[in-house]
Amino acid sequence: MPSIGAISLAIGLLVVGGALSFPAPAANPVYPSSMPAARVGWINISAVGDYGYSPADLEQVATNATVTVTFTDQSQMAHTFTIIGKEGWVVPTNYTQAQIDDLAYGHSPPALENANVSGPGDVNVTTFESPGPGWYEFVCTVTGHFQLGMYGFVAFGMNLPSNLTAPSRTGIGGNLNFSPLDAAILGVALLLVVAVGYVVWRRRRSRIGPQR
Repeated sequence: MPSIGAISLAIGLLVVGGALSFPAPAANPVYPSSMPAARVGWINISAVGDYGYSPADLEQVATNATVTVTFTDQSQMAHTFTIIGKEGWVVPTNYTQAQIDDLAYGHSPPALENANVSGPGDVNVTTFESPGPGWYEFVCTVTGHFQLGMYGFVAFGMNLPSNLTAPSRTGIGGNLNFSPLDAAILGVALLLVVAVGYVVWRRRRSRIGPQR
């Protein structure tokens, strides 16, 4: 008869062998944490009249987001929609064209956005990465347009300050808005008036004859 110790040893070996013959349970899978959805925003703006934007002011635009700009030309000439990169700053109204160009196309700081349209009905869709909360001025960089009142303001994640002076858009000659096409037509009309006047004067002078 085998001893009790031998029987216990045999049972122990069987238990250990059985445990080794079965695979260990798989560990719970570890999944990567889900990435937050990208933030997006939109700006829909038009060039209107001769030297204006609609809307003139933009508020509560998404911050730290990919913003899609749809810029539509509802005027008679080319324009740009250029957001100057200086936060909380109003471009002096006496800035020269060279200074405007430096603000728009320089590198310190760079413009947040620069889109252009070429004429009536043109639509330009672009994107840019918006900053954190703050407000900025946007301008048209076509020569002379800023000086004629083509600018406005955009606020990201906030409203515009209540004491921010709204831009004036009176254009050339007070409340009259003359585009380059208007000016060309007026120039031709003036030349025609001068030419007709000269012809009439010559005819009247020939009828009178030389003065004695």
